[in-house]
Parts: sequence; C-alpha cells; structure tokens
Amino acid sequence: MKIHYTKRSLRTLLLCWLISLAPLLKVHATYTEEYRPQYHFTPVSGWIGDPDGLIRYNNIYHLFWWGHAESSDLVYWTQKTNPMQGGTANMDYFSGSVAVDVNNSSGFGFPNSPPMVAVYTSDNTISGLQTQCLSSSTNATYFYYYSNNPVINLNSSSFRDPDVQWDPIRNRWLMVVARSNQHMLLFYGSTNLISWQLLSQFGPMGAREADWEDPALVQLPVNGDPKNLKWVLFCDKGPNKIQYFVGNFDGTNFTLDPSTQSFLTQGTGIAGNIFANFEGASYPSGWTTTGTAFGTGPAQGTLTNQQTVSGYFGNGLVNSYLNGDGSTGTLTSPAFIISNTCINFLVGGGNNPGLTCINLIVNGTVVETATGNNDELLRWNGWNVSQWSGQSAQIQIVDNSTAGWGHILVDQIMFSNQLMNYDLENANWVDWGSDFYAARVYRDYDNAEPCVVWLGWLGNWQYANNVPTIWGQGAESIPRNIQLISSPRGYQLVQEPLQRLQKLRGAMTSVPPFIFQNTVNLTQFQPSANTYEFTAVFNLYGTNQNFGLNLCVGGTTNKVVLGYNAAISNVYLDRTASGNVSFSSSFPTVVAAPFSTQSGYIKFHVFIDQSSIEVFVNDGQAVLTSLIFPNPTSLGIQLFSLNGATTLRSLNAWPLASIW
Repeated sequence: MKIHYTKRSLRTLLLCWLISLAPLLKVHATYTEEYRPQYHFTPVSGWIGDPDGLIRYNNIYHLFWWGHAESSDLVYWTQKTNPMQGGTANMDYFSGSVAVDVNNSSGFGFPNSPPMVAVYTSDNTISGLQTQCLSSSTNATYFYYYSNNPVINLNSSSFRDPDVQWDPIRNRWLMVVARSNQHMLLFYGSTNLISWQLLSQFGPMGAREADWEDPALVQLPVNGDPKNLKWVLFCDKGPNKIQYFVGNFDGTNFTLDPSTQSFLTQGTGIAGNIFANFEGASYPSGWTTTGTAFGTGPAQGTLTNQQTVSGYFGNGLVNSYLNGDGSTGTLTSPAFIISNTCINFLVGGGNNPGLTCINLIVNGTVVETATGNNDELLRWNGWNVSQWSGQSAQIQIVDNSTAGWGHILVDQIMFSNQLMNYDLENANWVDWGSDFYAARVYRDYDNAEPCVVWLGWLGNWQYANNVPTIWGQGAESIPRNIQLISSPRGYQLVQEPLQRLQKLRGAMTSVPPFIFQNTVNLTQFQPSANTYEFTAVFNLYGTNQNFGLNLCVGGTTNKVVLGYNAAISNVYLDRTASGNVSFSSSFPTVVAAPFSTQSGYIKFHVFIDQSSIEVFVNDGQAVLTSLIFPNPTSLGIQLFSLNGATTLRSLNAWPLASIW
C-alpha cells in the first residue's frame, strides 16, 4: 500500500473500510458479489493490499493489512476489528511486520503475557517523510501507538516496509528495510525493538527499474533437504514484480552466493549460445561500423555525461552515446545461418523505432526490430525466428537519431530455443504473471510448520484502484510453500499451493488419456462457477507443439488462454479477451514464462477463483498469477493443440467450496 503509486490516500481507504465495516457483528456483505473470490481472503469491504505481520502464534495464523484476520489453518478466515489505535495527525500506516516479543525485551508486555509488536512505516501525508514506528498489543486485538515513535528516522521520503524477525544465534532482533529509490536494503539489529543499530546494506543489484520495497529475509531448504539451507532475500520492484537473491547471511551482512552473482552479472546459466557479448577492446570479428556513434569497440559501461547505465553483463556493451545523442551510425554483424528458434538480447536506450534499434535482416530485408524504453536500463527482448530457419541473416544495430534519447544500448546477443522477450531486466523473478506482489513469509513462533509458507497481494499498481469489483479492492493469494531447487543459474525458487487447501475440494472428475488437435470442449468437467482447481498433464514430444487450455470460455470470443509453446519453450497466459478488460489499457495483456524441461511433460496445476488465476507449472518450477474478470456465466473449458496432435496424459478437476 504505497502512496507513491496511487493518488488515493491510505488513510482515506482505511476510513472507508472502517465506515463500511460498521462494526463486524453486523456484516452486510454476502460474499456472493460479482468477482468476489470464494477461497481467497478478501475483507468484508474496502481496500486490502500488502499482507503485513504474517505470524503463527498459539496455533493462530494472523494476517494484517492494518486490518486484521485470523485463521486456524490458513484456509478459513475470520475478520477482526481494526487493530491500529492512536497515531499522529497526518500519518498513514504503511507496510511492515509483527513480532511476538516472547521475552518481553521491549517492556511493552508482562512476564506471563508477551506483547505483539507491530513494526511498520509511518508515512507523513504532508511532508512525505517515511519513518519506522512501533505499536504494541497484549491481546492481538488492539495495537497502541508507541509514544516515542519513530524508532528509526533517516529524514527520507523513500525508506519503508520493515521486516522483523528474531535472530536466536545472536540473541537480537533483525530488521531488513528498503531504501527504496536507492535500490538498497538496510539491515538493522536491536535487543529491544526500540533502539536499532545499522548493521549493513545490500544493493544495488538485479532489477532497478522502479523503487525497491517490501523486503524479506528467510532461510529455505534446497532440493527438499532441511539440512541444506540457503538464505534468500526478497524485494519488490513496482508496479508488480518480486525479485530474489540467494546467498549467505552471517548475522550482519548478506552476500550473494557465487552462482547467483554469476547469473546476475554475467548471465551464467541462461539457455542458449552467446553470439556476441561485447567484452573485448574491439568488436567481435566480422562486425563492421559506419558513422561515429559506435566507435571502434564496445563501451565500458556509462559514457561521459550519460545517466547511469545498468542491466548489461560483464564490463562491455554496445553504447552509441559515444559523442552524445548527436552522433549516428550502424554496427552490423557478419552473416550467420539461423539454426535456433530464438534470438535473445539485452536492449536499452531510446525508443525510436527505425532510428535507434536492433534489427534482424534476412535476404536484405529487416524482418524483426526492437528498441529501448527511453531509459538507460537494458532489458531482455527477443525474436521467434523459426520461420527463417536455415536462412542466412545479419544483425544490425542502428543509431540514426540526433534528438533526445538518440542512442541505443545492446548486450549479450544469444541464439537459443527459449524466447526471452519479456521486457524485464535480468533478475530472479518470483512470478511471471501480472498480479503477485508484496509477498511476505509467515513467521512461525510455534515452530510447528514443516515448511516455509507465504502469500502475496493479488494486485498491480498500474490499475489497482480501477478494478471492477463492487465489494472493495484487492485480495490475497492462496498460501504457498516455498523452497529452492538446484538449477543451471544456481538456485531457483519453487512454489506450490498449500496442501491444506484440498479440504475445499468437492468430488473429483478424472479425464482419461486421449489424443486431440485443434480445439475440443472438455465436457467431462463442467463447473457451476469459476471456483475450481485442476491438474492437467500433457505429453511433450515435439519442438513444434503449441497446446493448452481455454478457460472461462463464454460466447464466441471470451476466454483465458493458458498454453505452452514448445518451439520457444514458453508458458503463456493470455487474458486479452478474458471478459471485462476495458477498465485499464494496461490490463489486456499476454504474459509468458521461459520454461524448458527434460521431463517429457508439461503439468499445469491451476486455481480459478472468480477474478484470479494461479498457475503452477511442473510442481511450481514456474508460476503465473493474474487477475481476470470473466462474465460469471463464462464457464466453458476447452483443450487446444495448434500444430498437430497432442496427448493429454491426465486431467483431474475439483470444484472448490467457499470459505465464507
């Protein structure tokens, strides 16, 4: 819940929530409103955003968004009264966490009644100053504002979202908090939750397109081995993405694992073969230049009078800002035979189609092109070049602009069978969908959980205030187990739905194996509402397969398309015709996750809940989470196979009961 992304004050939203709540013993919500999720938590009415203060204590799970709900199982929830009491004038409660002060180190509790201490960001609605503050409770119902707040003040308007946990080895509290516009995470230590000492800082690293926020630090098992743990540091990059860093934490400093460092800075482990990485003093053999924009060799990072360039690998890149935006020219590769299905590259600089761009030339004609985004960040882009397989081609980098942003940045051109045209910086991404953000880990003070559990906000700041829901705005994701697995890039996050959700399942429908092509209706499972779960496993046997499911099908055009394109090794989720998409120009999108497997199958584990879809691919090795707003009568399900036949190995589906 960040004011810098929205024009609506959080204070106003909370007041609206309180008024509409009026009090909870007389709830007017029916929980049957259009698009109301039936097994995801939503408040009675009003706004919900970042999950805060996720703790398990005395066998109760607490969820705060500075509203409050409780659960005994992370499935069924009871909303409680608004917990935050007091506070100063012109103050908004921003995101944070809750600590159970078992030893009463803060002095806010009593010997036999340890306090809960909320640690959060206070945002001054007039000055914009962001400070870290405390409120305490001895009954988990009301949290009272600490009279000596703030406990940390950097006189900054970009300092937020503390995550606090107990460090049993060093017998102190540990906080990680974001220095947002500097792309830094700060670590603090305290013996009493009141007096904090700066321990270290981490960053910038990875993706820096937007402010960093909502950090979290947690240990996760590798390959399911509880004795092999790695520290993982999470942080958000607005408006809708979470990145993670794998490394080591010694109680003071977080340092990247060498494999993660290599992936982030060198691209180690990325699928494909390097055609040009521009690391030498001169351009690779056979590359030719015209004009003056590209000089005699690759640039070494940022050039004179240029804004800071980031997102490239190693030390060198193509940077046509050599003499400012006034220089022009071309840089052209030698000819090569197209033998892979994809060409990927990092690109930044000016957004001037045809003037500052990277082009693919086949038979003397430009057949593909890409530009930057009018900034100095290099992001992944790429082309599906399978239609020109076996033909001779060249890559040409062009700067024919002398206006503002009249330059181009390019690095790490790769030939691959996995397309990476997702317009993001190189980073470890948690979720490839449009609407999973601000996730927080449950801190288990009962030491009872067999695995690490978290959940996130189903939202995107590009349109969060405009979604077509009548009960309020926002929902939380289903709870997920998280761990790491080994991967070519070092370590990869895996997420799987919490098994306790299975108690919501109705009667199972099983579809036996069969071969299909084109589009066929799935008649065996016909849900009465878009509140269901299914697993579908497809045999993967060719490089030309393009198959999947059309979900929430209604009329002749409405559908949510979930598919796998084997030619470019991408899972994709298309919501452009998913129902109500007109409330924001940013909403009707297609998202994709690069995904290769040697397993011989693609497994989709899917949760549909009125206004959301959560997709777990091959047991959570890739996840796509997105909002959808289909017509409630759009209940059809279809299978499709676009390039010949595909075998459905199995499909099991369950209607899911409401938690209300």
